[in-house]
Amino acid sequence: MNSPTNLRLVVVLDQPVAVYSGMVPGLVAGDYAHHELEIDVLPLARRAGAGVILSAATDLDPVRREISIEGRPALRYDVASLDVGSTVRELDLPGVREHALATRPIARFVREVDARFHALAKLDRPPRVLVVGGGAAGAEIAFTLEARLRGAGLVPSISVISLDGEFPGGATRHARRTLDHEASTRGIEIILRERVVRVEEGSVLTRPCDAAGTSSSRLETDLTPETRHEGDLIVWATGAAPVAFPRHEGVGRLAVDEAGFVEVRDTLQTVGFDDVFAVGDCARLVDARWVPRSGVYAVRQGPFLEQNLRAHLSGRPLRRYRPQRDFLSLLNLGDRRALGAKWGLSLAGGFVFRLKDWIDRRFMGRFQILDKEGRPHPALKRLGAMSETDDLGEPVEMACGGCAAKLGALPLSAALGELPTPPTDTSVLLGLDARDDVAATRGADGRITLHNIDVIRSFCDDPWLIGRVAASNALSDLHAKGGRPRHAQAIIGLPDLSPDVAREILFQTLSGVRATLDALGVSLLGGHTTIGDELTVGLSVTGESPDEMALLTQTGAIPGHELLLTQPLGTGVVLAADMQGLARGEWVDATHEAMQHTNDAGGRIASELRVHAATDVTGFGFAGHLLTLLDRDGLVAEIERQSIPLLPGARTLWEAGLRSTAHPTNREAFGHRIEGATESDESWLFDPQTAGGLLFAVAPEKTIEIVRTFAREGEPSIVRIGRISGRVSETEGETAGGRIELID
Repeated sequence: MNSPTNLRLVVVLDQPVAVYSGMVPGLVAGDYAHHELEIDVLPLARRAGAGVILSAATDLDPVRREISIEGRPALRYDVASLDVGSTVRELDLPGVREHALATRPIARFVREVDARFHALAKLDRPPRVLVVGGGAAGAEIAFTLEARLRGAGLVPSISVISLDGEFPGGATRHARRTLDHEASTRGIEIILRERVVRVEEGSVLTRPCDAAGTSSSRLETDLTPETRHEGDLIVWATGAAPVAFPRHEGVGRLAVDEAGFVEVRDTLQTVGFDDVFAVGDCARLVDARWVPRSGVYAVRQGPFLEQNLRAHLSGRPLRRYRPQRDFLSLLNLGDRRALGAKWGLSLAGGFVFRLKDWIDRRFMGRFQILDKEGRPHPALKRLGAMSETDDLGEPVEMACGGCAAKLGALPLSAALGELPTPPTDTSVLLGLDARDDVAATRGADGRITLHNIDVIRSFCDDPWLIGRVAASNALSDLHAKGGRPRHAQAIIGLPDLSPDVAREILFQTLSGVRATLDALGVSLLGGHTTIGDELTVGLSVTGESPDEMALLTQTGAIPGHELLLTQPLGTGVVLAADMQGLARGEWVDATHEAMQHTNDAGGRIASELRVHAATDVTGFGFAGHLLTLLDRDGLVAEIERQSIPLLPGARTLWEAGLRSTAHPTNREAFGHRIEGATESDESWLFDPQTAGGLLFAVAPEKTIEIVRTFAREGEPSIVRIGRISGRVSETEGETAGGRIELID
């Protein structure tokens, strides 16, 4: 937050939620719910004005200054900072990945541990648990799992298998004595100097080793008899190992130690590259190799990293990080008890757990912007400058991007209505007067060509994603006709930045555009760029129409037809909330995923099965686009409110009072033609969609076939949402124009 001017800050994440490892043993013990361990990074990043790329980084080339990212082009940087964490050792031993539950990645462990616990509780005998790894992590897992199983009325048999000659490895003599007594009292078996050679379903096989963890010198390894340890659950907690990042497939390599951890100097800069920083478990201090893998050091490095990044960017001297030799170590013992150790002393009891719990909750309270329902925590509601202000300092509503940035339906219709009738052109089948999704022309050879142009404003700081969604959005109108897009030209508006930054943004944007077009066989022919206040992306698209009989139109619906919707609603409110740092990362991720899905297959299926009327659902919202199917014949549509599919988080955000800035204009334009709508209904009726799905009117006898065809082709579920119930009577004063009725 409060970043230097002329700086574009981007956070690359493989998943939006980070799990705080310090509270994971408490989750195992049953002391915490999942949401209490989670830091949703996306709202934090938004409040820091940072862009977010929700895709895994795979490599870093410090010579080319590029970060390779899964599924998209490399990201160029001026300064990079790594904190990618660690994994656990010896995951590649035979059978480990198949039969053991590893404590890293943490997110996977916390997802699975509850299910494993419930499976143990259902056994008709005392459960047997093997914990491989005798360090602090293995000790905490053993104690907390034993306490939870015992608390459920079970009598578990728990064994800890360790390479070390003492338990837990790395602890002080006093702490070891305390924990050894704790294990003995609770019936936890400690097996020392045993190396795992493989894991099988329900068992771990070991051979003896010396105190250094190497094979016993008394016998040849392959002649040493194996010992089989049986277990219903095998937990793999073998200590930190480097993750597979960077892969070192580029020109340049970062220096790593013998174990593979990135080597850094006391300024937290990597060895050999001043513009790459690294902290936390992924890094090894070359002048302090004794520093253990502990979250305490990662947290303490944070302020040094922040200050040194600023200093490096401004050319000032950097601070030197000096790790402390001792720190308060807190281990969860289960039963709401913990052990605290420092200065060679240790204490265990409930008061230590209360201290640990207070420290952990206080730490998490600094970063958890939203609660488990997605509501802002009052203490952090104003964290970060998330609202614009006018000249008097009053907050100004932030304008939404995507299709919500389009001109409202009323002023658009008024402006078009004032234009004179266009000259007659027999080649134009659908033109300005048709007010259809696309234009259509007929060539001298009789072939029909479809035309469309669409532009969206950026809805986040991820040019690749903006380009990909803009392409999906622009192609959608042709897909809604059952057409096949063939050629496109891009119209890119770039913010006024330095040439190097502008080049990178343009490259990422066009790469995103191409990612959508190339997959569908659409050729990008060229385009045009302009300079403005923000990134805007548009495409002019042309394509082939199916034969005139198969061309999908907005007319053709009649009473008795059923209405089908291919994608859930809610992009407008989720994007609006995300801009304000009020949307959970998983909701935003799901919305981004939906917007990248094209209507290619949906349009083709609809054309082949002769759907009677079709449109896509975009900026005018569900109501506005449904009315285009009803208006010309004055039809009435009955919509079953409970059947409307919604994106994750959309209803929660609507209920919190959040709306896209285009919502009021859509309500003003279409609200008077809707009956039976509650305020809750209005939220999804008028929410503007970006790259939304398709809306079909079909004969009832075709519904099942269409639903089955969508499923057979791997498309998202298509949903029946209502039917055409009749026509607007002339006694109501309307001879044209449709109406929507909401029913239960």
